[in-house]
Amino acid sequence: MSVIDILGADGVFNKKLDGFKVRDVQLLLAETIIETIDSSGTLIAEAGTGTGKTFAYLVPAILKNKKTIVSTGTKNLQEQLFYRDLPKVLEIMGLKPKIRLLKGRSNYLCHHRMYNALHSRIAHNPDFALPLQLIEKWSHLTNVGDKAELEEVPENDLIWRHVTSSAENCLGSECPSFTDCLVNKARRKAMNADILVVNHHLLFADMALKQDGFGELLPEAEVIILDEAHQVPEIASRFFSQSFSSYQCQDLLNDTAKEAGEVTGAFAAITKQHEHVEQSLRDLYLQFSDVPESDTIVKLLERKANREHVELLMQALVDLAESLKPLATQSKGLESCFIRCEGLIAFLEDVLKKMKPEFIYWYENRNKFFIFHKTPIDISDPLTKFRSENQAAWIMTSATLAVNKSFSHYQAETGFIDSETLLLDSPFDYENNAMIYVPKDVPDANDFSFNREICEHVLPLIEQTKGGVFFLFTSHKALNAAAQFFQEKSDKPLFIQGQGSRHKILADFRESGNGLLLGAASFWEGVDVAGDNLSCVIIDKLPFAHPDDPVLQARINKIVENGGNSFFDYQLPKAIIALKQGVGRLIRSEQDKGILIICDKRIMTKGYGRQFINSLPNMKKTSHKDKIFASFAKI
Repeated sequence: MSVIDILGADGVFNKKLDGFKVRDVQLLLAETIIETIDSSGTLIAEAGTGTGKTFAYLVPAILKNKKTIVSTGTKNLQEQLFYRDLPKVLEIMGLKPKIRLLKGRSNYLCHHRMYNALHSRIAHNPDFALPLQLIEKWSHLTNVGDKAELEEVPENDLIWRHVTSSAENCLGSECPSFTDCLVNKARRKAMNADILVVNHHLLFADMALKQDGFGELLPEAEVIILDEAHQVPEIASRFFSQSFSSYQCQDLLNDTAKEAGEVTGAFAAITKQHEHVEQSLRDLYLQFSDVPESDTIVKLLERKANREHVELLMQALVDLAESLKPLATQSKGLESCFIRCEGLIAFLEDVLKKMKPEFIYWYENRNKFFIFHKTPIDISDPLTKFRSENQAAWIMTSATLAVNKSFSHYQAETGFIDSETLLLDSPFDYENNAMIYVPKDVPDANDFSFNREICEHVLPLIEQTKGGVFFLFTSHKALNAAAQFFQEKSDKPLFIQGQGSRHKILADFRESGNGLLLGAASFWEGVDVAGDNLSCVIIDKLPFAHPDDPVLQARINKIVENGGNSFFDYQLPKAIIALKQGVGRLIRSEQDKGILIICDKRIMTKGYGRQFINSLPNMKKTSHKDKIFASFAKI
């Protein structure tokens, strides 16, 4: 069989799948992917909304019968692909390759850590007692151990940190529960897969391990497909980073106390040092109470008291490691704690004594935790190295990769300079079914009255809209101010990010049929609301990253040092891709019609605004409010 036999006019999909539409762009993408697999090449493909890219990459992977990893942007997309899309394709094609789903180890129950939690003070904590009981009961029923199975305990519940393992605290073959290890069970199945479905976090976590020669999680694949590939630079940056957090320290203290309690005399030998680390950690929390939420560690340590408290914590960890060293031979658990303690010390030594110029050292300071990060300024080197050592065909696809019809920014950022590229416009009729409105009689985006004025300006349009409305913001501060405004002024059902889970907010919004949803970053992508439930998308500002972001600032400085233009080489392309994601929420099917309102008039008045416009689907544009009212009436 060929791609035409499956996806063409006389193909099996057209004959057997209700609602399937033959699309030339889908066929072209599938055929290009076949060529990439045959040549073990690299393809970067932007496929606009409605192309059908999922079928376009699954069919070639199945046809070529190669060991394939398909990586998606989120666990939700991963599950959709595994439980819905793949079975559908295989049923229609009449084939039965071995398909497997694999998540990161933090998604799987660890019997040993659950046992420890049940026999520790955690079991008596009122926040943890009930979910821990539910998990213990479920542990006797599950064969997979994926925490998504247990609906009674939310996946983000803090109890999961105590009953799942990490690469740091896993005891490996020395674990008392090793023979029943659910992570190993999932891995063994994955190794035998013809098609393995993962998410980007797992893929890049394994790549990062392989950089150090330890990555064995993913089988050697012949084809690697990255869907939602616009997320790759950010996620790769995270996993090629290193970190030190208060969570890691607290977990080490908990595990050290538990493991020492099981070896005669061990707890007495470490008690003083253990308490010293606990006290130093508390003191550091207090010291950071008036520190900004995020900045470089260099600036943090310029304040003498901050440096002294970090040094005190490091010395406390050094003392704990010294007390653990002679005990490390007594049990695998204590050996693991000693190694983890040494790792935390090494990170702090790096931060205090020998920062490397190819990394940006920065921190996050939140209510209940802090994290120190060591992030590579340029991720293209590790990605290029991994690609050169791996002979697989690489296919990267998304609806938002190109900037002003060019992939040069994405290629430079990922290091895949020599890859083939393919730009496919959406088959949807944007020109007749959608319109962009950019109001001209609103303040400039940096004016102090901007937020209030745009809310006043769009209120009558929102009220006239018969379907649902997304109002997307570039900051939580603006979102919260708008929430207060619309609670007082709008008659539409109001849904506000942060007031419930993302899944619940979307479900209620769809059910309302004519609601107003106010969202920030997480609602700009990965959200699919088709039909009249979403008739209008409003975007407050062009989504330029905040200039105070320490990683952004470091990358800007690097570009300038190398003679580049940081705005046009980095900040503008990033903002264009982010805007394309937000705009992509509007038209989700052939029948959809909608209005896009961009309240930031820089898109029309600034020279760089043309690059934003050129990167969006071809829609009619207006700055006249009367025209947009007429368009609303039609929709």
